[in-house]
Amino acid sequence: MNVYNLIKKEINGRKSYAVNLTKRLIRIPTVNPPGEGYGKITALLEKELKKIGLTTKRVVTPRTVLKKYNIDDRLPRVNLIADWQRGRKRTLHINGHYDVVPVTGDWKVSPFKGLLRNGKLYGRGAEDMKGTITSMILAVSTLKRLDMLPEVNVQLSFTPDEEIGGMTGFGWLVKEDKIRADYGLSEGYTGKCISCGNKGIMWARIECRGKSAHASVPYKGVNSFDAMIEAANALKKLRVRIKKRKTAFKMKNDRDRFPSMVLGGELEGDNKVNMVPSRVSFSIDRRLIPEENLSSAKREIEDVLKSCSKKSGHKFKMRILAQDPAVAVNPNAMICRAAGSAVKKVFKSTPKLLLMPGGTDMRYLVKKGIPSVGYSARGGENWHSDNEFIYIKSILDTAKVYAMTVMNLK
Repeated sequence: MNVYNLIKKEINGRKSYAVNLTKRLIRIPTVNPPGEGYGKITALLEKELKKIGLTTKRVVTPRTVLKKYNIDDRLPRVNLIADWQRGRKRTLHINGHYDVVPVTGDWKVSPFKGLLRNGKLYGRGAEDMKGTITSMILAVSTLKRLDMLPEVNVQLSFTPDEEIGGMTGFGWLVKEDKIRADYGLSEGYTGKCISCGNKGIMWARIECRGKSAHASVPYKGVNSFDAMIEAANALKKLRVRIKKRKTAFKMKNDRDRFPSMVLGGELEGDNKVNMVPSRVSFSIDRRLIPEENLSSAKREIEDVLKSCSKKSGHKFKMRILAQDPAVAVNPNAMICRAAGSAVKKVFKSTPKLLLMPGGTDMRYLVKKGIPSVGYSARGGENWHSDNEFIYIKSILDTAKVYAMTVMNLK
C-alpha cells in the first residue's frame, strides 16, 4: 500500500477522535474580546500533543506588549509551541489560532455545545478555526502512528488573538524569533483552493473638528458632521478611482481582485441632540492589492483630506490604527508545490493557488521571507456569523492534505 493510501485509511478510521476533539475545543469558549479560556484550551491542546510524543512549551506574551496594544493584561495570552524534531535542515511550521469572535445574531443551536447533526458539527469557532486545529493534530498524529518519517522537522503553534490582528499572539512569536520555520502552513482556503498570500490592510480614523454651539443658533458654531459628510463624499470619489486597479494574482472571486475601501465601520461624535457637533470621527478599512503599497495608499487619502480642507475650511486629522502590506508567495515555491500535490492527491483535482481578500496570521511568516500557504477545513462559510459549522468529512480530508504536505517537503 502506498503512502497516501495508508494515511487515508488511518485518518478515515479516526473519525470518532476527530469529532470528539473538535467538540472539546468548541466547548471551551475562547471569546475574543476579551480573551477568555486561553489557559484552559492550551492545557487541553498540550495534553493531546504530548500524547503523540511532541515536545511542548508554553510562552506567555509579556504584559508590556499587551499594554502597547491596549489589551487587558489581566487575561494572559498563552502561546503553545510543540516540536517534532527530526534532525533535518529544514522545518515546517504549522500554526492555528484558538480564539473566536463573540456570539451574535440568531443562533438555532447552543454555540458552545458542539452539536453534531447530519455530518456537520455546529459551534462558535467550529470553522474558524477549531475544526482545522483538529486536522493539524490528526495529521501529525497519523504520521507518528504509522511511523512515517518526514524529511523536515515539524513545529506546531496554537496561538491567541488572531481575531484582533495577531500582534499579541503569533505576530509577537515571529517578531521575537520564537518560531523555527523554513516553510509555513496556516488557515486559508479549502477544497482544491490554496491561499498563497493576502491583500494588505490599512485601518485609519478620520477626525473632523468643528466648534460647538447651541442648536438653536447654529451659525455660532462649526458643524463637524457637515465636515464629515464632505470628507466622506470626497473619499467615495477616491474609492471609484482605486477600484479601476486590478491585481494580476488570481482570487477565488474575481470581484476581490480590486482594491477596496469601506467608510464608517466605526462612528463617534458628540452625544447631545440640541448642540452643533464639535467633533465627529469615522473609520476607514482600506484593502490593498499586491501592486499597491501602504505609503501611496496613505498619501492618497491625505491628499483628499487636504483638498477638502482647502475648499471648505474644515480641519481633518488622520490617525493610522493598523497597517500591513499585501503578501504573496511564488506559486513555484516548494511549500506551494508540496501543498498543491497533496490537494491533487486527496481531491483528484488540479489545485488552484489563490490570493485571499482577508488576512491571516500566515502573513507574519511571509513578511519575514518564509514562504507559507493557507489551507483549512470547510464549513458553510459562515464564520463570524450565526450557526457556524464544520463538515466532519472536511476535517478528515484536510488532515490528509496536511499529512501529505508534510511528507512532500524536503
